[in-house]
This record gives sequence, structure tokens and C-alpha cells, in this order.
Amino acid sequence: MDAFVAEFAGSATWKATLAVLEGAFPGRGMASSLARRTDELWRIMDPLDRVGGAALGLPAWTDGAGGIVLDVSAHRATGDALSGEREPVRSRASRPYAGAFVIDTLDPLRYHRAMGGPQAPGDGAPATARIPGEDDDTGVVIVADLRTAGSRILDATALWRFVGRIITATLLDPARPETRLRTRRALRALRRTVLVDPALGLALCLHLDPTRTPHCLLAIAIDRTETNTPHFVRL
Repeated sequence: MDAFVAEFAGSATWKATLAVLEGAFPGRGMASSLARRTDELWRIMDPLDRVGGAALGLPAWTDGAGGIVLDVSAHRATGDALSGEREPVRSRASRPYAGAFVIDTLDPLRYHRAMGGPQAPGDGAPATARIPGEDDDTGVVIVADLRTAGSRILDATALWRFVGRIITATLLDPARPETRLRTRRALRALRRTVLVDPALGLALCLHLDPTRTPHCLLAIAIDRTETNTPHFVRL
């Protein structure tokens, strides 16, 4: 866990996460405040115990090596589909930083900008100009409704499948055969993923180990009604 936190804190994925949180929770100044307090935040993260779990606002527990598990049953409307086969929204992938990209499934035309002004499609080089290699170390930040992930119980495996569907729906264009290779390489290159759900006030951080096994090691709870620093809960 310590190795993951140290690596994540200095990654392009974390910088992209700050940009997304700034846009998903406007008026909170999250990008600037979290960037200034990063070192402190890592020291005060709560473990996933009764107190830490309560902060997430959902039943949460750990399944061991896989990490944090969440139950979103209470937030699903009766009759909601569980198949995860809903018609995907055609989103765009922006690259706010080298080594990370952002997909917003809730507002596909919104581009998140950090304090330094990351580029969005149309601002510079096209987002699809560079095809990541399979040995690259890259990350993605996805804004999505976790209730549409296809399961009431969200463990690392279910979340990773959800991520794969979103990335495939975003990058793969059946009318353009060359996008198949780009999609496959993008998926193979991923090492870190952050899923942000503005409605639930949650961000879940996934890590793929060298065997490509996903682990959900960190969750961030953001209360829209409070101005407090987001609550970090670790495995």
C-alpha cells in the first residue's frame, strides 16, 4: 500500500485526478488545495475500518488482496439493469498530461482543466495522435455513474470490467479498423485508474499489478455539502 501511495501521488494520473475533481466539484478549489497538501493527506489517510468506511457513505469492506469492496444497492432504483450492457455514451478521451487521459461519460463535451491548463482535444495535438505502447506506464481518470457498472457489489474485478467497457466504447470506432489496435494498446498500457462519481461523491483508485490483477486500494469521499478536505480511505 505504501508503495502504491508513493507512486500514485507523483503520477500524471494524480494530476489528472485533481483536474477532474476541480470540474466535478466546482467552487471547492480542490485542485489547488489538494495539490498543496498532498504530502499531508497521504499521512492522514484512514484505514478501512468502521470510521473510515462510514465516511464513504456506502457499505464497504475489504476482500483481502483485491482491496476495497462497495455495495451500491441502496443507491440503485428498483428495476435498474444489472447487465452493464446499457448503450454507452459516445465520449471523448482528452490527454491533460503526458501519461494520463480523461474520459467523462456524464458530460462528454466537458474537458477538465487543472490549474496549469491541460490540453483538451482541439487545443493542440489530437488526443489520438499518440498510440501508447503496451509497455508504457499510463493512467486514466473516468467520470461515470458507478450505479451503471453492472453489479451491486463493486470489487476491483467488477470495476476493472467497467473501466474496460468505457475505454472500449470511447476509443473503438467500428467504422475505423485502426482504432482496434489503439484500443487494445491503451488497455494494455494502463497501470492506474481513477473512477469519479460526482453523484455519490466518490473517487475509487485502481492499480494493476505486474500480473494485470486489479486492486482497489484507495477511496476518496467528497461531501458536496461540506467544505472540508476530502476524506481518504485506504485498504
